[in-house]
Amino acid sequence: MQHVLWQPILDGLNGHIMIEIAMNPLRSVLFPLAFLAFNSTINAEALKDVKVEMVEDFQALGEVSVEKRLPILLMFSASHCTYCVRLEEEFLKPMLRSGDYDDKVLIRKIRIDSYGDIRDFDGQRISVEDFSDRYNVYVTPTVAFLDGSGKQLAPKRVGLSTPEFYGGYLDQAIELALDMLNRNKPLRVKLSSVEGETQ
Repeated sequence: MQHVLWQPILDGLNGHIMIEIAMNPLRSVLFPLAFLAFNSTINAEALKDVKVEMVEDFQALGEVSVEKRLPILLMFSASHCTYCVRLEEEFLKPMLRSGDYDDKVLIRKIRIDSYGDIRDFDGQRISVEDFSDRYNVYVTPTVAFLDGSGKQLAPKRVGLSTPEFYGGYLDQAIELALDMLNRNKPLRVKLSSVEGETQ
């Protein structure tokens, strides 16, 4: 038997817990392969495939938004839009995958070049073109932040300029949309009336 390799893997209360790996030819090959297989399984789970749901029923989505008190992040995309794919792959899917946005926003998309009708927030059928026109969407990708009735809560993000800052822009817009959604009434303070009370 060759030398023995001791590898500390976890600090215990009174020292190290050790694993002994005898360095014979079979174990020296099997251990790295087992480690790589285990590591690949963990990475595959971390990079699990998620999808940004396509919306056809905004009435149902609006009900979920109202029930959970969450804004809707809606990406307007098109079938041959490379920037839409980039936005989805580099920003929206990682947001979904992380789980950090589950209690902040509902992330969905709609294709403006699809034909046919969708169900609007009020339950009426509407063409995708008319729906997009309502929000003045003519460029893809455009990201809108809506409440459960379809009202805009924060300024739209048009295009994918400055990708290095785009995640921050999305976070700011989501925070603003959450704030607007959860306000019971606008914050309006008249300094003169507050000052008048002290006189």
